[in-house]
Amino acid sequence: MKNNLTAQIIYRSAYIVAACFGLLVSIGFWSIGTGEANPNVNPFFFTDFFNWAIVMSLVATIGALRDNIASARGGETHAYSERYPLLKFCTMSSMLFAFLLGAFFVDRVGAHRLTDSDSFGAFFPGIATPGYWLDLSAFLPRFVLPLAYMIMFALFEPRMKSRSIYSTLGIVPPTIFYFFDLFYGMIMSAVYGGADKLVEAGMYGIAYPYFFQDSAYTFTGWWWIILWPTIFGVSLVILNNAVFFLTRTYRGDDGKLKLDRKTKPAEEELHDCIHAVKIRRAAKKAAK
Repeated sequence: MKNNLTAQIIYRSAYIVAACFGLLVSIGFWSIGTGEANPNVNPFFFTDFFNWAIVMSLVATIGALRDNIASARGGETHAYSERYPLLKFCTMSSMLFAFLLGAFFVDRVGAHRLTDSDSFGAFFPGIATPGYWLDLSAFLPRFVLPLAYMIMFALFEPRMKSRSIYSTLGIVPPTIFYFFDLFYGMIMSAVYGGADKLVEAGMYGIAYPYFFQDSAYTFTGWWWIILWPTIFGVSLVILNNAVFFLTRTYRGDDGKLKLDRKTKPAEEELHDCIHAVKIRRAAKKAAK
């Protein structure tokens, strides 16, 4: 089933539909209660990492689906989508991070809360709240879509086609998001005239959409400034290595699962941006 084109096309098509719907619900374009367009769209949807992960997954899945369709039109019945491996790897890592973050830590994103807490710095396991399971704007981006993408990645991505550097590069998207949100909050604070003015305007939760950005944690002691990036940095390293091990786990001729972390994949079989750079460099050297 792993490289069955029909299964891949059906699954990826269904995921794209679900991800588009989930993104619209998360942003607020669709009202679940009325089933109609919602005028109360969240204009600050770009400060939500769950939305970033969904967009990444849509780009990666649409690209893979195009490969599947091209292979099917060529008369193949069993083939993998081997392009965009770095994007797929980073998306898998981000989805795994989003899944764990939403399930065990995030109480609120911006003004959206799962509990009745009035603390901006409160964190609480989402899976222990009714809102996590009953509110589609939380349930889809934090549980259904990450889980669906991880299953798709495990089932339909070829093994032994990842570079060891992927386990480092997979950290990049969450890191970019972290600093983007951090600087965006600082800009908003400067515009409004400080944290107190943000609170008065009801914008503090928008400027600092996650618990680890609240001043109660980040500015009352120097250790918090070091602690949160350290916690997330170490967590991302662990998660990226776990994804890398997954891409290097295969079933041997004896039917047993094996892990090969050292063998380098054949360069001509890789279809990522690194390969394109290496080809251009090789061409320049040959031209000299």
